[in-house]
Order: sequence, then structure tokens, then C-alpha cells
Amino acid sequence: MALPISYYPIEGIFYFFSHWILIRRITCILFITLIATVVAFGLSFGFLLSLQAHALIVAGCPAWLAWIVSVIFCLLEAIIFTLIFYLIATPIWQDALFDDVLRLKGLDYVLERQRNISETTLCCRGVHSGLTITCFQIYALIILQVLTLLLTIPLHALPIIGTILYCYINGWIMTWGHQLHYHLEIKEFNVKQSIRFALRNHDDYVMFGMVAVALELIPIANFIFFWTNVVGAALWTADVRCLKISRNSLTK
Repeated sequence: MALPISYYPIEGIFYFFSHWILIRRITCILFITLIATVVAFGLSFGFLLSLQAHALIVAGCPAWLAWIVSVIFCLLEAIIFTLIFYLIATPIWQDALFDDVLRLKGLDYVLERQRNISETTLCCRGVHSGLTITCFQIYALIILQVLTLLLTIPLHALPIIGTILYCYINGWIMTWGHQLHYHLEIKEFNVKQSIRFALRNHDDYVMFGMVAVALELIPIANFIFFWTNVVGAALWTADVRCLKISRNSLTK
């Protein structure tokens, strides 16, 4: 029997910590990110520090100020490089974690469809879906800003309303983002079909997303919840899939 949809983000936490293969994948992600960070800082301070400092000195900047500014530049460059790396790699890691959960739930056969799709097609779909998500996020942000402006006084009096509103608006988008991999690469939807499917199930997506967004608002722990929400989305997908199979078996 499927769980209440709003409970899946919570179930994702328990499921994640009860399966070493999922913990190991996140540990690898942390290790790779750490390596990328070390490389970024090493290259920045090892090669760019002196080059930038000397360039500033040649441009007429005092030596002491040039070195201070150069250090600041190197810090910013290393941080930006690490963030770019993380933003590029995160969707790949999320998809891999999602697939791991499906395998653990005995749905290996579902993943076979991905092998019939060329890498070029997957790449194009990924870029397209990424741009679409960005547009939706911008649209949601505008709505949030307008609503916040209109509800400024009540929100100051009852700040919890602001949090609920934030979770509601962003919940659907977050849930859709977690399901995109399944829609595009496994069910072979295009982006428009994925959006229509998500809109038809708007209430369910919001119920899952509100809890997921709320978990990611918790300081420090939100890093773990970012990944356990992916696990929760995969568990929901697996249960829905199994429920459909059971119904089809009964009708036959």
C-alpha cells in the first residue's frame, strides 16, 4: 500500500540511512566535491595569484593593495569554480541516486529503457529541461515577490504564513524537478508532456514538495535532506509503478 504522498520526503530520510549503498554514493559525492575544491584553490593560488598581483602592480596599483586584491580575487575564483562544478554535477548525481533507489525496490527493468536512447538525445533533453526549470523558477520567484509585497504586514505579524507560502509555491517546482529524470529518460516523455503530467497531478506534487522544501529550509541538515528528498521522490515513483502493476494484474 502506498504511503501518504506528504510522508515520502520523511520516508526518504529513513530509507537513505538504512541503505549503505545510498550513503556511499553521497560520501563519494562529498569526496569528489572536496577534490574539485582543493584543485580550484590550488590552481587559483598557485598560478593566478602572482599573475593577478603583478598585473595590478603594472597597472599602477600599490604592491600591498595589489596582493590583497589578488588574494580576494583568487578566493572568489575558486569559490565560483567549485559552485559551477557542483551545479553541473549535481543533476547527474541526483539521477544516479534516483536510479539506485529504483534498483533497490526491484525495478531494474524500468531502467533498461535508458539504454535505448542515445547519449546525444539524453544531453539535449537535459539542457532543454534545465532551461525550462529555470524559467519556471523565475516565474515562481516573481509570483512569490508580488505575494510577499501584498502580504507584507500579515507576514510580519504571522511569519509562519510566509514560510508556508514559500513551500507551497516552490513545492510543485521541486517535485517536478525530481521527477524529470524519470519522465524524460525512463518514460520517454518530452518536456511538454512532463509538464502536462505534473500539472494534472498538481495537488500530489504540491503535497510532496511542501514537505521537501520545508526540510531543505532546516540549517545544516538541509544538505542531507537535499539528497533524501531525491530518495523520497524515487520511493514515491516506485510505489506508484508497483501499484499500477498490481492493478493491471488484478484486471487481467
